[in-house]
Amino acid sequence: MNRILIMLLAVVGIAHATPDPAPASGTQPTFYERIDLSPLDEVTVWQDGRLKSFESFSRDTMNWISGPRRPGGLQPRVAMLDVMLRPAVWIDEDLYFVKNKLVRVEIARALRDSDARPAIASEERLDRFIERGLAPRAFLEQSDVQSMLSKMRTDVMRFAKPVQAIDTALTVARPEIIRSELMLVPPTGSDALNQPWTSLGRAVHDSPDSPVATSWMALQNAWLDGDADGVSKAAATLAQSLRSINPEVYPSPERLRAESMYFQWRGFTWGWIFFVLTVAVLLMWIVYRWPGAFWLGLLMFLFSFGLQTTSVIMRTYISGRWPNTNMFEAVTTSAWYASVFALILELIVRRTRMRGLFLLGAAMCSTVALMSAYLDPVHLNPAIGNKMPVLHDLWLHIHTNVIIFSYVLIFLAAMTAGLFLIRRLFQSVTGKVDAGSDFARAGGAGFLMTRRPDGTRAIAAPSTTFGQVLDGATMVLVELSFILLWSGLVMGAIWADHSWGRPWGWDPKEVFALNTFLIFVLLIHVRLKVRDKALWTAWLALIGAVVMIFNWIIINFTISGLHSYA
Repeated sequence: MNRILIMLLAVVGIAHATPDPAPASGTQPTFYERIDLSPLDEVTVWQDGRLKSFESFSRDTMNWISGPRRPGGLQPRVAMLDVMLRPAVWIDEDLYFVKNKLVRVEIARALRDSDARPAIASEERLDRFIERGLAPRAFLEQSDVQSMLSKMRTDVMRFAKPVQAIDTALTVARPEIIRSELMLVPPTGSDALNQPWTSLGRAVHDSPDSPVATSWMALQNAWLDGDADGVSKAAATLAQSLRSINPEVYPSPERLRAESMYFQWRGFTWGWIFFVLTVAVLLMWIVYRWPGAFWLGLLMFLFSFGLQTTSVIMRTYISGRWPNTNMFEAVTTSAWYASVFALILELIVRRTRMRGLFLLGAAMCSTVALMSAYLDPVHLNPAIGNKMPVLHDLWLHIHTNVIIFSYVLIFLAAMTAGLFLIRRLFQSVTGKVDAGSDFARAGGAGFLMTRRPDGTRAIAAPSTTFGQVLDGATMVLVELSFILLWSGLVMGAIWADHSWGRPWGWDPKEVFALNTFLIFVLLIHVRLKVRDKALWTAWLALIGAVVMIFNWIIINFTISGLHSYA
């Protein structure tokens, strides 16, 4: 497993690696640029019962404080150590992220109207705060702002969570809090695996002459003195000292480096760029039927899929479980399911006019999923955490994956349905409409059923129109998603009865999953009755996708329920 992972990392590293920007000619690198904290990639932190890499811990910590922003343009581990060791430097610096823009506007208004307005609260800085969301501590702890936030807390539905996030950021950024969370020293003894780890502060207090204590103190002193070489040397010594305490309970260096690399590369979510290019090339094949465009699109899809697969393998390796227990994992893993399914289906329909349609739909699905994860890490937090107790069940792997896969197929059906509607709109303008309702699939191949002169039935040569092909592809996806969605609902009821003592409780997520299913029940019945079957199928497939996305986004992020952990 380790060899396969290292080979994948090497391949992707060649594709993605870019040199760090060099200082401009005639300038000297700053203290932050000269620090080498790479030895800390092999250091682990014990937090909430999980051993995570130092890089992962620092990113989680700074995510609570600065959200997706990088204060001062610093790497998360550099910023975290600087906030902890030199808090005075950050008093007037933009450090704390306020996610809700309405709350930002109200904070800026309170500062503008205050008689005790801080000197640093210039109009330009307040405008920048409203735009980017980063504020100094002086903004958030100003008396009038605190009074305004206290009133906002009473509006539980709209402002309780955003205000709580501000309180959390101000607390987490305190040096003593960060120090207490740096549980880096492994336990010893026969029961070490069941014992909590020790913070560096406690280790220095208990054993001031130990190698860990001396190297940690050397790192702090060098940092305060601005000695980058001293910091780098102390970081290497600290990493070696920590591992030597109890190597048996320490994660392997390969695993820790893989976790650090995974987060430094933002979980490979930047791969959406390659999927966008794949969509553009495959559209040329779908519209103009250029064979070269298909083969180029296939190669680009396979490369993008390789990045996706590397991400899934790394996250599975790092977390020790299949990635499907939070929203980030559900979204990114579902996109991987779409790619796997598309490749399988493309093999089946490779000799038909459907060729390329499923690759295009999967590329669009992956573009949306990975772009969302890349651009909105606040809602789709890539942090790896422990599973909630209710999720320690076999049904997690069955019910959750079936539901996620059904949602993927619903999205893919919406893609082909959307292409059909675009084609119908174009044909309406030209006055030549092809409904596609006479399309009959012979094993999904896209042939027409005809009658010979003697009255017997025969399969004609593939002379179907593109509209019929799109309608056939939509129905293939709709039928599969209908079966999987129904199965997922039944499995969810079984799991709910097992975990919560009732199979159905009208939880918001349950209700909207049922609503999605009912739309597809309606689609199948409407298709049996209406004349323009393809048009109604396309519209209902789109409506079903909208309800599904509403269930994933609005229900998960704004409405609390028993499924809030998902």
